Amino acid sequence: MLGLIGVIVGMAAGAVTILVDGRQIRWPHWLSGRKWWKAILVFVVAGAISTGLTLGGYLMAHRTSEAKELGGVDLSGYCASYEFKGAQQMGCQSPINLGDACDKRWDREDDTMKFTDPNDPNSGVCITASGRDTKKGVDNLPGYCHHKYPLTHKVTARSSPPHSWVCRTSVDPTLVCSWQYQSRDAVARKDDADKQWKCYEEKQL
Repeated sequence: MLGLIGVIVGMAAGAVTILVDGRQIRWPHWLSGRKWWKAILVFVVAGAISTGLTLGGYLMAHRTSEAKELGGVDLSGYCASYEFKGAQQMGCQSPINLGDACDKRWDREDDTMKFTDPNDPNSGVCITASGRDTKKGVDNLPGYCHHKYPLTHKVTARSSPPHSWVCRTSVDPTLVCSWQYQSRDAVARKDDADKQWKCYEEKQL
């Protein structure tokens, strides 16, 4: 509050300075011819603004808050709400059906994928329903993941050797708490004792 008052005072003094420079204010004859009053006015304006900002910053930095523990972070529930199949390490993920990815890429049905190198997850080629080797794979698995999860921000494709692929996105635990408890005051903190994420309702006093 003190900071706000200081800023308001400073703004008012600044407005006076503008009016004076524009000669919108008539000063008494004994004062209008003197130069020292402008220096005093500028000093007052600068002092009021700096004092207001300093006090405002101090008060904001020293605001206290009260935190109430709400419970654990329901990452699995959050991921399921976006139709992911599981949660792991503060992220949502689902295994990619590589045959479906082939269908989407080449506009067909009932494709499968075969890997030409047993150690390379990027060596997959699409096989048609009739068994024809197309010699072509899926060149944009992240694009396939965006197609599967259009409401998810920054979803990407990751490989897990030898031939597993998943669509995955990282998750902000505070966002999960806000969703879980339907509160903008809900935040996530990692417990120092068990290293688990928990939700708290934090309100400024």
